[in-house]
Order: sequence, then C-alpha cells, then structure tokens
Amino acid sequence: MCFPHKVLHWGVPLTWIALLLQLGSCSLATPTPNPTQVPTPQTFRFQNPLQCVKNEFYNLNLFDCVPCNEAGDGDGGLGKLQPDKFSCKCPTGHLTIYERGKTWPTCDEICAPDRSDNCSTVWLPQSRPSTACSYRYLNSTSVIASQLPVHPLISGIILTKTNPSNGEGDCQTCEMGHNFRYQDFCVASSLLRPYLHYNSFWQATSNPRPDSGTPTHFGDLKFVAFFCLTLRNDTACQQLANLCVLSHYSLEKHSPCSAFLLTQVSDVVMKYAHSGEQARALQPFLFYKKGRTTKDLLSKTLQLAERRELRLFSTTFGLDGRLKRWGAFGLEMVNLCQRPAPSLRLALPKQESEVSCQLSLERLIDLATRQANDEFLTVYLNFSSNWHFLLHQLPVLIETLTPENQRSQPEEWQLVKRFQMISALPRDNRLHQTLPRYEDGHKLQMYHSLHYVEDLELHYTLDKDQPDRAGLPLIRLRYRHIELGSGNVSSSQLYPFRLRVSYEQVKRGWDWLVLELALPLLLLIAFVAAVFRLQNLRRRRKSDLCQMSSLMEFLLQLAGNAAYALLATALLLLLVQASSPRLLKILLYPACLLQLLFLGVQLWRSSQLELFLIDWERPRSSCEGQRLNLDSSSLCSSVRTFVAESSVSAWRVLFTANAWIRLSVSQKYSTLGQVFVLIAGYQFLNRFSHGDLGLQCGLIVAVYLLTYLIQILGHRLFVTNPLQKFIDLCSLANISLFSLTEPGFGYYIHGRSPHGFADTDMSSMILQLQRTQTMCGRRGLLMDSDKQAYIILPPRNLHIYLERLLLPFQRSLTGSLSQTLLYQKDIVPSIDGQMERTSIAYASVNRFFCAFIDHAIKDMDYIIKEKSILEQLLNCEIENYITENKGTFYIDDSYSFSRVLLLGNHVHIFVLELLLLLSLFLITSHLLIAGAAACVFNMVLRHVFRHWVRRNVSRKTLIDERFLL
Repeated sequence: MCFPHKVLHWGVPLTWIALLLQLGSCSLATPTPNPTQVPTPQTFRFQNPLQCVKNEFYNLNLFDCVPCNEAGDGDGGLGKLQPDKFSCKCPTGHLTIYERGKTWPTCDEICAPDRSDNCSTVWLPQSRPSTACSYRYLNSTSVIASQLPVHPLISGIILTKTNPSNGEGDCQTCEMGHNFRYQDFCVASSLLRPYLHYNSFWQATSNPRPDSGTPTHFGDLKFVAFFCLTLRNDTACQQLANLCVLSHYSLEKHSPCSAFLLTQVSDVVMKYAHSGEQARALQPFLFYKKGRTTKDLLSKTLQLAERRELRLFSTTFGLDGRLKRWGAFGLEMVNLCQRPAPSLRLALPKQESEVSCQLSLERLIDLATRQANDEFLTVYLNFSSNWHFLLHQLPVLIETLTPENQRSQPEEWQLVKRFQMISALPRDNRLHQTLPRYEDGHKLQMYHSLHYVEDLELHYTLDKDQPDRAGLPLIRLRYRHIELGSGNVSSSQLYPFRLRVSYEQVKRGWDWLVLELALPLLLLIAFVAAVFRLQNLRRRRKSDLCQMSSLMEFLLQLAGNAAYALLATALLLLLVQASSPRLLKILLYPACLLQLLFLGVQLWRSSQLELFLIDWERPRSSCEGQRLNLDSSSLCSSVRTFVAESSVSAWRVLFTANAWIRLSVSQKYSTLGQVFVLIAGYQFLNRFSHGDLGLQCGLIVAVYLLTYLIQILGHRLFVTNPLQKFIDLCSLANISLFSLTEPGFGYYIHGRSPHGFADTDMSSMILQLQRTQTMCGRRGLLMDSDKQAYIILPPRNLHIYLERLLLPFQRSLTGSLSQTLLYQKDIVPSIDGQMERTSIAYASVNRFFCAFIDHAIKDMDYIIKEKSILEQLLNCEIENYITENKGTFYIDDSYSFSRVLLLGNHVHIFVLELLLLLSLFLITSHLLIAGAAACVFNMVLRHVFRHWVRRNVSRKTLIDERFLL
C-alpha cells in the first residue's frame, strides 16, 4: 500500500538531505560505550579502568568498560558471568559452556552429591575434582551428553576440571590418543580438527634440516587460533595478532594473519577462510582497509589535543598476549641510537628532527636478546572532537611488506596497526657444540637471523589555515634482514639506523572545496529537482506515485540532472586549475553516458507525441451558382455538418505537416561551425597551455562555450524566429495544431484564419484586402487577442473520448488499401468499408476538436489564463482548474511547444556534444578526432529524430509517408 503523496514527497528529500549531510561531515565518528554498537576500528574514547564498576570488565581493544551481563546480548548464563579485569569468567562451582554463535560462555552450576539444598542445573551432579588439578578439560557437550542418562543436547564446548572419561574426579591425566595437551588444558582432538591446517605454516617456518633446530613460537599456532576464534579468548586473540606481526604479516593462506585478513581487509579473499573460522569482526584491529578508505584516512585533519606538540599514546603487548605497558609514547621508546631522539613538537626544525647512527651487530643482538620477541607496539594519537578527547590508531606503512607499499598511490597501500622494532629467530644449540658464554663469538651462535627497523619516519601534515589541526601521522618503516648462519659475519659489522620526524604544510586546495562541498550540493539539487519534476509529471499523467513508471521516470530525470552536476563539477575544477586527468575521466565519462541516456529517451518521447491537425474549412470545389469563395462557410459554422461534407483538406494539411517536420530538426546553432572555430582557436591558443592537459581541456570548454553563446545571441538578434513563422503558416493554412505529450498535458497552436478561409483565388484576395482596410481581424483564440500558442491541461474526459473516436481507425490499421484513397473518396465510388471507417473516425476527430475549441460541447470546456512568474520559472502548473469536464489553457508567450523539438532541447544537445568532445579528447588526445565525432553525432541525431517525427506524423495525421519530406 502506498504512503500518502505529501508524506512521501517531503519525506524522500529530507531523508536524502540528512544522509548527504552525514556523509559530508569531516569529523571522525566517536564510538559509544554501548557494546551492542559496532565500534570504529580506528577511533576510541579512552576510559580509565578505575571507572569500571563492579559488574564491568575493561575491553583492551576499545579502551572501554563493558558490563559482563550485557556484553554478549544476554547470553551470559542468566547473569552469572563475573568480570576478571580484562574479560568475563564463570564463578567457582560452575561449568563453562561455549556455544556456537554466542560471544560469551554460559555458566552452569555444578551440583555436587553432598549438597542438600536445591541446585538447579541442566547437568547431572559432577564429581568433585581434587584440590590440585593438572588439567582443565575441553570437550564437546554432545559427547558428554551421550554418556549421561538424561540431558538436553547442547551443541557447544564444555570446560571442566573433571576428566569426562573418568567418573572418579580424576583431573591429573590427559590421554594423548584422543586429546592434545596445551599449557594446563587437555583439548579433545575433534575440537582442533578444523585448525590443523595451521600446522602447514608451522612446518613452513621450520628448517627442513632435522639437525638444525626446531621452530619457535609457531608450534602452538593451532591452539592459539582455536582459543581465539572458537572460545573468543581475548588474550589468545592478542597472541594471534602478535604471531601475525612476528611472521612479518605473512599473506600465506595458513598464516596467523589469515583470520584478520578475512574480517578486516576490504577486498576480502576467500582463500583465507576455513571451515572452523567464523567471518566475524575479529579483534584486535590489525589491518586498515585498502583503497579509497586509505586515501581518505591520510587526507583528513584532526583537532590536536595540544597545539604545540603531538601527544601520542602507546600500548605494548607481550608475545603471549598479555598487556605489558600502556601510557604516553615518546620517540625514545623506538630509538636504537645512543643519542637523544627528536621531540614531538610541531614544525620541528630539520636539524632537530632526525637522528641516525651505525649499530654494530653485537648491539643488535643485545637488543634482540633484551626484547626477546616480546614487545609489540601500537601507537595512538590523542586528539579532540566535539569536546571529547579521543584516541586514533596510527597507520603503519611497512615499505618492505608488499611491492604496492613502495608506490606513491596511497590507495594501493596495505597499512597495519602493530609493529615491533626487532625480532630474532633463535637457534637450537642443543645438538651443536657452542662457544662458552664468556666469549664474544657466543652471541653469533644464538640466532639464525635478525629482522630490525633500519629506518623509522613519523610523517604528518599541518594545515596552514588552522595551525591547531594536523593530518593523521603515518609511521613509515623499512626493515633490514640479517642472516647469521654464514661464517663471514662478525660482531663488529655496522648497520645503519635512522629515526626522523617530517611534516608538510598543506593548504586545502580548491579541489577539496569543489569535491567535498560543491559536488554533494549539486547532487542534492539534482535529486530535489528530480523529485519535483516527478511530482509535476505525476499530475500531468494522472498516475499514482507508487507505480513502476514513476520510479523509472524519477531515475531518468535524476540521470539527466546528475550529468549536469558532474559536468559543473568538472568545469569548476578546470576553472580553479585543480583538475587531474584521472579525476576528469571519473567525472566526464559517467556524465556523458547519463546525458546520452536522458537525451535519447527525451527525444524519442517528444517524437511520439499525440498530434492532430485541425482543419477549420472544407476543401474547395467548383460549384454552380457560386462565383466567389467568400460565399462558402467555415467548417465550424455549423457543428451539425455531415461527415461526408466535411472531409479534411489534403494540401493545406500536407504543407503544415511538412513544415512541422522541417521545424522539428531545426537548430539554433551549427555544430560544424562551432567545431571549425574551436579547432582554429585551439591551434592559436594552445601555445599557452604548455602541454598541461587540464589547461587544454579548459581551453576547449572556453572556446566551445563562447562560440555557442555567440551563435545563440546571433540567432536571436538576426534570424527570424522559426517558431513564430510556423504559427503564421498555421494561420495562413487555417489549420490548428493540437498535441498531447501526456494524457493530461500538451500544447495547442491556434491557426484559425481571421478571414474564415484559406482556399482562395485572386478576386477573393483583393476583396479581403479591401475588408482589412475598414476592420481588423484578430488571430488569437480570444476575440481581443493575438495569442496563438497555449500550454493545455485538457479535461480528464477528453483523452477517453478521443480514444473512442479513434477506435475505428485502430481497427482498420491492418487494411490493404493505401491511405491515399482517403483523399479520393469522390473518385472511387465503392471504397473499402475498412478505409471508410477510418475516414469517418478522423473526420469525427476533426469535428470534435473544432467543437471543443469553439466551446460547443456542453460537457467538455476549458478556461484561459496566464501562468504566474513562479510557474513559468519552474515549468509547472500550481493553480490549475482541472476536473472531469473542464480544463485549462495557459497563454504561452515563451513558445514552450519547442520542448518537443530540437530547438527546445538545444541546451541538452550542446551539453552532450561538449561531454562527448571532452571525453574523446581525454581518450585520444586529438582534438580533430573529437570534433569530427561531435559533428557526426549531431548529423546522426538530426537524421534519427527526423525519421521518428516523420513516421509519427504519418501515423497520427493519416498522411502517407510518400507525401512527407
């Protein structure tokens, strides 16, 4: 069921306005403390852990206090979950059940046999474990339920301190045949089956030689992934993220990064997905999305919390996923040199913004030993927005990560959020004889290889107009890999290290103003104009707003308006010299296609209008007793004239129809002349463009537009108005033109001769000239007016009555005789009955229109009025008086009927030619080819439109096409 028209008419634009205002806002979104809302993966509002109340835990990924009983949307086992500082856990005396699809586990109370009080549980009484258990057991709930007499089946994983396979409360054994041992957990083999593919990455990181040591850190990868992805353990997820960093962000299918790539990168590759992993927003946030998001991120400016310096915040996690430190961040924390690090003051002088040194291999080994692959950094910027202090994760660009990261296009970069300064691959020396620890050579035998940051740059931008705003800093890293397995390395070898802070003062150019402000505003205007146009057409068509035709009409109008908006944006960019070839192509190519679609449909509809030529007199013949044609009466002198006596005159109708066809393809300007002037002017002025494509496009637009305006002005001043000439022709031919573009809208040209007839001889012409000396006839529809052009809104019954009159003609369309026999009715005594019905139908239509114009039909009439200034500007009818039996004729001094001709669509045609010209010039870089294509397009357009109009005139006026030009 459709909404009321007024509600929908105002509701749709307001909704789009609100949406565009939301998209146009440049401030970063602030995540709310409500955990049910999806947080912004880069921006956080910091909350002190001391502010957490009794039932809340602290979420390290969001820096926010989250209630346990509401964190999982009510799936916390009737509120039994208790906060454990950084997570929620089940209290003592409860089983922990992890169900698929739930964020938090369910806590189920253990009913011991010696309890006498009521103990409500879905599980049967459990044996008490011993006071000191060696293992905690993880198994499927369905397996345990099958061992119990009565129990509802729960699909999930149960964590218990009692060995399920032993009914005596044993918690000291873990059978390796069906279980895995990991820390103090005994995990059923069936639970880890979906994660065994991680072993392939573990094997890939190990050395193929059996006597060269064992892999480090990645042997427990499948367990870490299981605890993170299935049990939703945040510490395990932090450890999985650290293993991803330790693997140097490996993009292999079975790497620890695969789960993060699957859920956090925009162009998700499904090769990273496995059966045991769920496609959910995995935390912590490790990757930035690629593409347009990256470019927008680096181009935004933020309100600094301190105007004089960058205030940075950092977190440090250990390899096991535990938080080691958080607090203020300074460059001393990443400085490997024994010299002071640069400060974070804004606009730091160049001589104070960089520190570099040479590090010996021995010092690098000492640093690797000290950090022990146990420090993983994430840096944040402290900024303010809407009077709130927020944290924004700094993007990290590792230049050695992918080849795309070394390119200059930000949209191709893969940015990350966590890094480590130095990592080392330990060597297992149990199978090899090593030097004593007190010898220097012992350090060279500790590791296979080292991986350290040799260049760290903190880069940001400053806004010249707003000194308290800065662009989001970017951390650029370049790693160096050192192999220690070869025998030609020494501890005294030197390796470079550089730490620097760089900035760039930028000023928001005109391109930002055009793209961020002008383009959304123009698109909003295009949308509102399309909605207004749809509402106006709905009244003219007398159709419902919820019909599919209304939606298609709205999309068509929106396409045309959007083409103008895109072209205007491109012209503004050319005007302020802020355009680029790529940006111009993005704007012009879609605009050209949209305008071509709009103009094609518009001209096709204009050529298919309902057209009727109303003859106001009967054809002349030599009658006895009639010396002068002045003695014959007009056709409408009597509405009761018989059909056989009022056949439509052929020759005057032919002349009028051919004049209409010629008028339909007339234009106000010459495309060939414009292209000729354009090429000449371009050849003369191109020397000043210095090969700049933007200046060349601007030159083309300026010359083409100036030539167009000169032609339009010259046509208006020096050329007789062809529309008025056609109206004069109608008056001479004593023929009116009645056209309907919609069932409730059309145009009328009143061509009734003030002399009463048009078929005349020389004597009648002389007598008529003598009459005009004594009396003046008016050609207008009103007695005291010369207004002959009208915009009409006919009565609603007119179209229905017209269809009834044309019904005999529609039934005779399959006739075999030529339509020319209609004009030979007096010659052919036995005309075919089918053609006779057609002739009668059209004679009846002619009589009907004559009677309607003369107000001779009692139940169908009209009034004549003028449009208001607002109606003329908006091309609409606000105050119209339309009923079933009454219509409105608006005096049309601006000749609006030209909208169904090429003359009235010259702006649309010019815009399409300009778009085609610029698009082809951007493709070929040859103006001659683009100009030739524009000329050919104009010729094809006129030929096709002429063909459409010619066929429509033949079909609607019953004129054989052989008589038409």
